[in-house]
Amino acid sequence: MAETQTDLFEDDPRVGQLLDHLDCIPAAEMERQWPQMLVALMDVLENELGRQTVPGDNRQQARKLVAALAHYMGGRSYYLPSGDRLMNALRDDQIYSRFDGRNVEQLRRAYGLGQTQIYTIIAQQRALHVRRAQPDLFSSH
Repeated sequence: MAETQTDLFEDDPRVGQLLDHLDCIPAAEMERQWPQMLVALMDVLENELGRQTVPGDNRQQARKLVAALAHYMGGRSYYLPSGDRLMNALRDDQIYSRFDGRNVEQLRRAYGLGQTQIYTIIAQQRALHVRRAQPDLFSSH
């Protein structure tokens, strides 16, 4: 499947040249011509690149990323989930990593959850971490 996925993104020198040429066009002039959704996506990417302290001009990098996304994935309808499940999964992993066996009350207050929810999260995360470290010997794959 990985080979099939990468076929979509085969190196096209013309696309690379066009993306590199973005550096020659003033950002404000170009962004006025882009659809509002692409500019909003660029704002999100620029903010995250800055938060991650990626070196370089974050706006310029975000502009190139959005242009590449538009080239390879544009023209299709996509549902972009809100990310609640992802954020909850990240929160649960963070709770488990902060759990020391005696700090359930502290975790409960920090995350605004009930004691039962904290214990449930810890049990689920413990099982997940055990599966990562000790794969099931009897699974069918």
